[in-house]
Amino acid sequence: MKKILTVTGYITSQSHPKLQLIQTGFGYMVRDITQYVSKIDETDLFIASVLLPSATIDDIRIVSRSRLKFLFNLKLSSFYDGLRFIFKYNLPLKARIKTLYTFACTGQVSSIVSKYDLVHIHGCTPLTAAVINICKRKNVPLLITLHGLNSFEDSIKVHHSLKQYERDFLLDSVKGNYSISFISSGNKNVAEKYVHDVLGKNLSCPFFVISNGCDIALKQKVFDVRDKYGIDQNDFVYLCVGNISENKNQLQVARAWSLLSEDEKIHSKILFVGRYSQSDAIFEYIKDNHLESRLILCGMQPKNMLGDYYSASDATILASKTEGFGLSIIEGFVYGKPNITFADLPAVVDLYNEDAMILSPNRSDMSLSQAMTKAITIHFDPKKIRLHSKLFSFEEMAIKYDELFNKIIQR
Repeated sequence: MKKILTVTGYITSQSHPKLQLIQTGFGYMVRDITQYVSKIDETDLFIASVLLPSATIDDIRIVSRSRLKFLFNLKLSSFYDGLRFIFKYNLPLKARIKTLYTFACTGQVSSIVSKYDLVHIHGCTPLTAAVINICKRKNVPLLITLHGLNSFEDSIKVHHSLKQYERDFLLDSVKGNYSISFISSGNKNVAEKYVHDVLGKNLSCPFFVISNGCDIALKQKVFDVRDKYGIDQNDFVYLCVGNISENKNQLQVARAWSLLSEDEKIHSKILFVGRYSQSDAIFEYIKDNHLESRLILCGMQPKNMLGDYYSASDATILASKTEGFGLSIIEGFVYGKPNITFADLPAVVDLYNEDAMILSPNRSDMSLSQAMTKAITIHFDPKKIRLHSKLFSFEEMAIKYDELFNKIIQR
């Protein structure tokens, strides 16, 4: 059995208070990947953002971190690497302090990394740079999983210096021949095009695709969503899952709904599940047009209740400007719900099935609205959709990671 060290800035878990501080799709997915990989390989998880004792949380073995261990494992090489990173990318002051701490805390990784057959890093951040340096020095194989690309879309709100680091990181991975896994073919294709444009067409990129997984078991019903929001059982319900943001693009979904026929609008609702604030543009749009009873902002919902929202819906919508994968698409499939999205979404190549998806051929409001109308008029077979979802189980995902680990270690 292989020994894997997984490294991440954070995970999201309801099983420990410190792991609930940051609740994102990334945090949940890193937790799920680690949990299911650990069923195949002996896996430890190093979380850079929190101090925790050695423990098993969600069947994941957590590497103990404490102030004493932090101080005991401080290394000059970590500070040197951190300062080089800070000055190369000209980070703002607050980010400089955080980055220097990130590099310093990886001294503990340096002390234990030789015990492992491979290091699996999640995300492209200063933490990634720090751990890559350690693996190079210790000659330990590594895999970096990117859960999206931040530097190719203006709608992604990341400091320009870290966007530049991501592009440098893609080039360095090819020069240094360390492997990257992407969660969609679309992201992989974008990265390969950039590398080939800069370094030349003939270079072989150590890039792979492993789609995100999903719990394909139906959850027991907790409450009646339609009853809670006063939605008629005959109304057509669209579901958008994701924190409200410019990139998630829920405002365009609202505008597209407004272009439906009057009859379609009378007999349809949209549920927006995710964190929002009253300063969000979609909140103002709904308020100004008096649509509170039709376009419903549900706020952040506990993960164990999401199944009720999928069950209550007739179709999911994902209209992100850019999206590494789109987990809500698969989660909808599990409950037999078709998805509406844009044809150029990076994950469409990996997810598309004519029995389960409707694609908007372009990104205009009218095109999206027409796709929403199709969802109302086309009959989808829930059994076929659920069958399609089985291709994206956590178990299948973990097997693919294990196979890639073997390939990297043997190489």
